Amino acid sequence: MSHNFKFWKVTALLLIGFVSFLYIIISTVSDIYYLISTPVAGIVYKIDRQTGYNEVVEVICKGPAEQAGLQPGDLIVAFNGKPLNPEYDFGKAMEKVKIGTPVVLTILRDHSLFKISLATGRRLYVYSRAIFFSLLPGVFFSYALFIIGVFVLFKKIEDRTAHVFFLLVIFWALAMWHSFPFTSHNWPESLAWLNTLMILISWPLAVSLLLHFTLIFPFEKPLLKKNPILVLSLVYLPVLTGIPFYYAKTHGISWADEFLSYSWGILFTILFTASMNSLGYAVKKAPDAHTRTQAIFMLWGTNFTLLLPTGIYFLPRLFLGKGLPYSEYILLLVVFWPLVLAYVIVKHRFMDIDVIIKRGVAYALMSGFVVAAYFLLVVGIGKLFLYFTGSTSQIVTIIATLLIAALFNPVKNRIREFVDRSFYPSRFTYRKAIHNFSHQLVRVVDLEKWLKLIRTFFTKTMTIYPVYLYWWIPEERKFKLLRLTDEASLNAPAFSRQDQVVKLLEEKQHYVDVSPLHEIPNFLSEEELHKWDKLKAEIVIPLIYKGQLRGFISLGPKAEDEPYFTEDLELIETLSDQINISLENALLTEELREQARLKKELEVARQIQLSTLPQSDPRVPGLQISGISIPAFEVGGDYYDYIDFGEDRLGIVVGDVSGKGTSAALYMSQLKGILKTACRYHQSLKSLVVEVNAITYQSIDMKSFITLSCALFDLKKKNLRLVRAGHLPLIYYSAKDQSCHELIPKGIGIGLENGKIFNKELEEIQLKFHPGDVFLFYTDGIVEVHENFSSSNEYEISWLEYLLKTHAQESAAEIRTRIIDQVKRFTDGEYQKDDMTLVVVKVE
Repeated sequence: MSHNFKFWKVTALLLIGFVSFLYIIISTVSDIYYLISTPVAGIVYKIDRQTGYNEVVEVICKGPAEQAGLQPGDLIVAFNGKPLNPEYDFGKAMEKVKIGTPVVLTILRDHSLFKISLATGRRLYVYSRAIFFSLLPGVFFSYALFIIGVFVLFKKIEDRTAHVFFLLVIFWALAMWHSFPFTSHNWPESLAWLNTLMILISWPLAVSLLLHFTLIFPFEKPLLKKNPILVLSLVYLPVLTGIPFYYAKTHGISWADEFLSYSWGILFTILFTASMNSLGYAVKKAPDAHTRTQAIFMLWGTNFTLLLPTGIYFLPRLFLGKGLPYSEYILLLVVFWPLVLAYVIVKHRFMDIDVIIKRGVAYALMSGFVVAAYFLLVVGIGKLFLYFTGSTSQIVTIIATLLIAALFNPVKNRIREFVDRSFYPSRFTYRKAIHNFSHQLVRVVDLEKWLKLIRTFFTKTMTIYPVYLYWWIPEERKFKLLRLTDEASLNAPAFSRQDQVVKLLEEKQHYVDVSPLHEIPNFLSEEELHKWDKLKAEIVIPLIYKGQLRGFISLGPKAEDEPYFTEDLELIETLSDQINISLENALLTEELREQARLKKELEVARQIQLSTLPQSDPRVPGLQISGISIPAFEVGGDYYDYIDFGEDRLGIVVGDVSGKGTSAALYMSQLKGILKTACRYHQSLKSLVVEVNAITYQSIDMKSFITLSCALFDLKKKNLRLVRAGHLPLIYYSAKDQSCHELIPKGIGIGLENGKIFNKELEEIQLKFHPGDVFLFYTDGIVEVHENFSSSNEYEISWLEYLLKTHAQESAAEIRTRIIDQVKRFTDGEYQKDDMTLVVVKVE
């Protein structure tokens, strides 16, 4: 039953929104047609009740009336010789005139009668200034509120607060649409009743809904909890005033307009004041900083953008019958209310709505604001100077333009940083944190230091507490606590692979949000619920090694109970691979230190090496790939890997660490971690390898270095990009001309130099590939192998190229096998002195 009711409720909300939006659309079209097709004289008049004459109240600057000589206070006695009276006033007389038609007005001024002739103008041109300050803000305000309302409703479609907010912005859009001049005052007489009805219901509902919303946002107020029916009845009582007002308006009761205006002014003041008091209460009693921030922005944003324009623009017209000088400029503040709502939604997760906005859009919007501010300042300074000095020289505007342009030029360069700091503060902080964290993590192989680094990152940077690390203990067949944040615990719970959350971690190999699992009936046992509650777990991150769950990190709540936002989870996911690799290194290194014999140390180090190498060759449509690495000792220094850059782009890396044994394997493992992290932020191979060198140089021993070939196959563009950091040439067999070529772009080894020379020397080349082409990546263990232990004869590259040309029609796996077999036959079974690594890529 509840689901049916929710469906009916949402349907009713959408129907109200659709009808209201349709009304605004029709009104907009009607207003535009009215502005284009209606003739005007350029005056504001009122009917003198004693004489029946039409008194000129205001003459529009540079309008037809001003050019003809009309002045405020003039009485219009006749129109084209026909006397005017309350039944036939100036407005009705103008209805029969076409645009540009001359009319003759009989004017009474200072007890003298005379005639003035003027040519009527198009309303759009005569009232262009007023239109800019009224119609356009009205259009922006109303349409923006509609967009925000629909966005919030669909984001939080089952939330009662979102429902009230949707109605709130819809009726504020309608109310303000009727309040701006030149909007919704030109409906056909047959539909005048609809326009009158919309005017009468929109304002009372708008202010009542504002109070209702502030009573439940950002949390429900105690007054509403105690007496919901009574409080809401009082909140919506003003809506009933629309009934007598509608009757009075439709039956032509003379006092209706004036009484209606004063009544609405009083009701608006009372309800708006109550709404702001409710928001002020929310600021004082907010349970956390996140909630308080939302309430503060709503309070001050609404006061500044709604209360200030109302007090300066609308209320003087309501109670004094005329507006304050330049008050139309203040009216422009109203358009900022939708911007305030949008800002709170994006920046402060209004009603916990998580929004991701492309940075490009944000930069474009900020650039638009800069241009708008530039325009307003240039025009404003010029106009003010001309106004105060009385000068008519345009040189002032030119000087102002140059001055503002000079001041605004540095601002353009700071837009990107401002957007990141203002709209993406977490991401701005995280980007720096990731860079520092990655640099430190790849250098840490000590378990204690690793634990401290992980703990510091999660607790300090991400403000998460507590953080628990669990690891699989094979002997006990349980996940047991490895370390805890700050304090030790003898009673920490253990987990088995049969626990539901552990099963999810192993199945998904992705972080698990524990909080929603509490709401699923009978999903978690009481025992498991108690264990996770004891850890205060909200997010659990799996630690995966070779496709198996080896452990997990339990993350508690963020500081001040702030929710986990999208950028938090993206960061956790981004660092997952590097954490896994570095933890495995740290654990294996700790085990190495506990081994007394070199054989055990080398065996453990070999596991590090094997963990860095691909377990299988990737299957990529359009390419055949086959790779192998055969270490000379238990642990070698060769490395190869495949990197998925996305969008049909595959990277292949082959490297060789100077030296052999454990140190070479550790450097190789660090290299894999660096590449896995850095490739997420670099699209250019050259910039990727430059970053790898910068990080590696800080940690590698002065006597060691790494040679590297890095290639990127773009299957869409059918081209290859190659960077070579001191490694052996890439052999390329061209099926087109059936010949082999050596690709040797410039570059020196990684870790030899801190960057200045390395960056200058490094070269990136590219070439087109075609079906049947073959690429050979290899290390010196292939081409520098000796015929036997005492011989100095080496296996030559020319033999490798000849074998490749001879067997180029075979598959990549067959080519790889032939090369390895030939190299082994060449050595005649002698002991392998150097690591042998070979990757064959054939284009299909």
